[in-house]
Amino acid sequence: MNSSSRTILSRLALLATLALTPLLMTDAHAFGGKPGGPYSNGTYFPNEGTFSAVLRAENLIGTLQFSTSSSSASSGVATIYNDGDTYIGNSSGSFDPSSNKIDVTFQASIPGQGQKTISVQAPVTTQVTTFVTTNGTVTPVQTQQTQFMTTREILYYDSLYCNGSANCKTSNDLPNQKFSGFGQAEFQTLIFTGNTPFLDSVTKDISVSGVRLSNSAAQFATADIIPPSVNEFSVLVP
Repeated sequence: MNSSSRTILSRLALLATLALTPLLMTDAHAFGGKPGGPYSNGTYFPNEGTFSAVLRAENLIGTLQFSTSSSSASSGVATIYNDGDTYIGNSSGSFDPSSNKIDVTFQASIPGQGQKTISVQAPVTTQVTTFVTTNGTVTPVQTQQTQFMTTREILYYDSLYCNGSANCKTSNDLPNQKFSGFGQAEFQTLIFTGNTPFLDSVTKDISVSGVRLSNSAAQFATADIIPPSVNEFSVLVP
């Protein structure tokens, strides 16, 4: 090959390199820009973000969507399907990039009968004195009267309620970020046997897996969650 041919090939190689350079830079910027910048090598993500996750357990599945922020409280929504019931509520997440962990929490409920009152009655016996007049003589006569009167008031709020948390580990799947982990969920309800309802709870082991949706926090509407409760007090009977 003569020197003229070698010169032409060298110039063609230089032109090919120059033409490829913008493409390489574009690919780099697609993953965060210059080396050392955010997401440049898939190992760094900001504290702020919006995440979506799926929650699973025995006879249970749910969805969580929440935001994290270093400057404000986390907010999110939760929808849980458990044994044919649908729980609606809130979720939140706390992201620690230094340890690559996300702590996820949630609470949700199904409104039931709302605030109700049960009046518990018991027999109350009282002494009654009457005066009988016979031939001008007044004689006191003692008798007993038994009445059923309210002795206790039971105030209760009836709902199906759940709350739970999971500790998740993040993994970077360039150009995105995933997380997964395990935790527990507690389901509470009122059981009505006899005069007084009592609180019953069941705990389930759960798994949570999700993905980062964006690198900015979002605002979510907050649901009003009220767990079931029982408040009992005695009534003074005259």
